[in-house]
Amino acid sequence: MLGFGLVACATDGDVAGEDPNAGLLRDFLDGKYDAAGHPLNAKVIEAEDACPSAGPVGDGALELRAACEAAIPDGAKTGDLVANVRLRVRTAPERGTIATVSLVDASGSELAKETLTVSRLRARGAWIDVAAKLASVGTAARVRITPAAGAVVDVDYVEIFPSHFGLVIAPGSGVLGDTEHLTFEVPRYRRLETLEADGVDLLPRLDALVSQGRATRTTTAFRTLIDVAVADLLPDRGEVVELRAKAGSQAARAQLRRAAPACNFEGDPAAATKVLVTGFQPFPADGWHDNVSGVAVTAMNPASLRDARVMRLVLPVEYDRAAAQIADVIARCAPDVVISFGQGGGAIALERTAYNLQDTGEIAGGVPDNRGIVRAAAPIDEAAPATRATLLPLPEIRSALEALGESPQDSTDPGRYICNNVMFVDIATMEARGGRAGFIHLPYTTSFDDSVRARYAKVVEAAIQATVDAP
Repeated sequence: MLGFGLVACATDGDVAGEDPNAGLLRDFLDGKYDAAGHPLNAKVIEAEDACPSAGPVGDGALELRAACEAAIPDGAKTGDLVANVRLRVRTAPERGTIATVSLVDASGSELAKETLTVSRLRARGAWIDVAAKLASVGTAARVRITPAAGAVVDVDYVEIFPSHFGLVIAPGSGVLGDTEHLTFEVPRYRRLETLEADGVDLLPRLDALVSQGRATRTTTAFRTLIDVAVADLLPDRGEVVELRAKAGSQAARAQLRRAAPACNFEGDPAAATKVLVTGFQPFPADGWHDNVSGVAVTAMNPASLRDARVMRLVLPVEYDRAAAQIADVIARCAPDVVISFGQGGGAIALERTAYNLQDTGEIAGGVPDNRGIVRAAAPIDEAAPATRATLLPLPEIRSALEALGESPQDSTDPGRYICNNVMFVDIATMEARGGRAGFIHLPYTTSFDDSVRARYAKVVEAAIQATVDAP
């Protein structure tokens, strides 16, 4: 078994030295994974058992020299399943397929397949999860791993587990009208134990609506779907509602709005430059501490800036929804600059590059966004380039932060979670308008007294001022 780490996979152009974003996803480990990084309910098959014909490569992994198959263990044959294979690509063709992971039945017929292509590869020499999903097996089945011709691929292990992050709130955060519907997807053998809106218990109301036929509960072999109109569940809701749900160890949350955020730019009304700054809500969905980026953006003082008016926005931690909210604000409110902040690792990280990839493969099986969605080796936009460079004046920002006594570091790896997703869309949207945009990670922080809030508020203000002042 190879050791498990939380450092995001590096890319060929990374800055040398310690990754300032190491530990980006640390909060997902608590109570959900074992010491090796496997989901607690996973059946694990080591490489030497899954692929006995493979050859050792010296670090506990095996080189996959031909297709191999491993039987799905007893106790992991029903329900929504994920067959996850931990692979490392050392040599790959210039384009096309690198390897496939298939689920096959006893006759060899393919039940499900996931293909790792060159365009989905995060970095050569880095470990990546390739996961095939299947609604049910029920009978004897096997996982088949097939390397493409010319590819040199190592395998560490195969793990089989239920789709363990099965609690999903749909459609997620955003503007929802009274006549629109919410759907809560709960794993079949779980029940919705908590449903709150701004801390108010909604479960009695939801149960009553189901009894009255005004909400529906549909149970399949593997999941329960509860569908209800927004107005029925939240008849007296305000402009913004924080919705939280929990089923066993699984949690989800969503931010429901009656209308899109107003174009409220604060500060000197005569200032020529309009700046949008964004932070994030806490994550995971059941996170126990505030998100340093949301705290910093909320605490900063627009009146302290010269020649800048600032609109502040705290985003939901959701792949497409967070980026779409920023794109909508840019279209409606026309900022000149967009600076997004996120919760990172041990240092302030000035992000240089965003990647056209959604992936949390550094944790086995991936981790969900706050509404319950997991993405693995998936592009943000299939028609977009593989990378986008920041549009922020990083040297000027670095100097301004150092003047505060901070020690910012350059970073070319913002992870492939929601921060990267937002950065990629920020840059694309503002580049088309001739503006500036980029992303800064703030250090992982769990305690926020007045001095901590003031410190990171000053960091946000300094980054804005440096950007506005830069030629």
